[in-house]
Amino acid sequence: MMKNVSYDGTSRRKASKLRILCMTALLCAIIVSTLMTGCSKGQSGASGGSVKILIATCAKGDAFRDSLIDALESACKAQGIEYSTVYAEQSAEQQVAQVKDARAQGFTAVICRLMDADTALQIERAADGIPVIFVNNCPDESYLKADKYVYVASDEKVAGSYQAQYVLDKLAAKSEINVMILQGEKTHSATKGRTEAARRVLDASGKKINYLFQDYADWSTALGKEYFEIFNSTGRSVDCVISNNDSMAVGAIEGMEASGVDPSTIIVCGVDATTEGCQLVKDGKMDFTVCQNAVNQANAAVDVAVMLSAGKSIEDYDKTADTGYQVWVDFEKVDASNVGQYLK
Repeated sequence: MMKNVSYDGTSRRKASKLRILCMTALLCAIIVSTLMTGCSKGQSGASGGSVKILIATCAKGDAFRDSLIDALESACKAQGIEYSTVYAEQSAEQQVAQVKDARAQGFTAVICRLMDADTALQIERAADGIPVIFVNNCPDESYLKADKYVYVASDEKVAGSYQAQYVLDKLAAKSEINVMILQGEKTHSATKGRTEAARRVLDASGKKINYLFQDYADWSTALGKEYFEIFNSTGRSVDCVISNNDSMAVGAIEGMEASGVDPSTIIVCGVDATTEGCQLVKDGKMDFTVCQNAVNQANAAVDVAVMLSAGKSIEDYDKTADTGYQVWVDFEKVDASNVGQYLK
């Protein structure tokens, strides 16, 4: 038989206090658990967590650009970072519009391959305070700012210098050199940097340098082929073709073959060490290229985006220049002696 138990006022107050203490302990446990979970998210990411990256680039089609975008996406996946890739298919204005909503969509950093290097300021304003990491197309340095607007790439002047020095070494016995230069897009920083550096090294050689052809082939294999055929129809000949990228160099070689010119009789230099370019080096039809390491550039760009998303400085990050707004990834020389290691 159950006993009827009555509680006096003192007992009720004790029970009430006990319930309050239990609830307080439960709340404390929940708060501690939440804080620990928050710390864990912060640590992985800087590897993910609160980091969200917008990759803004232009239309596919260029071999190196495509490999860089693939590498950026792979680097984000490897670090567990949320990302989204958008392509400005039509114009620089479209790219600005794509970046404009980045903050509202929760992005913490923008990695941008500029459609037009002259639109950097518009991109920065569109980002509305979000850090911007420029890749593969460098804006004027006046638009870069330490730990805010950063350029991650390889120093284009180095690539052009490597090409010119290779030509000079191979043609050391000649006092006069006839040169053809195939340039990339007019608005691309690499076009200017690589071309100017190549010409500067050639001009400083003390040899007579004749620039018989120089024009914008827009990174295009088709234009590289067409331009060589046009030049060859003039009846003149060149000792070397210095191309701002491998695709145009490949086109020039196709133009030589279509015109009945043996590619092995002309020194052909490219940049990017694409699979096709490296195969031509191995086959003896192309002489030299410069590896612009897409994977290393992508890894560095994503690392920088993570650091800037967390409000950290990149001052001590590997390869950061003294300016605090440039991170340089080394170019690598590629010729017949080492091309095998670059063929995939």
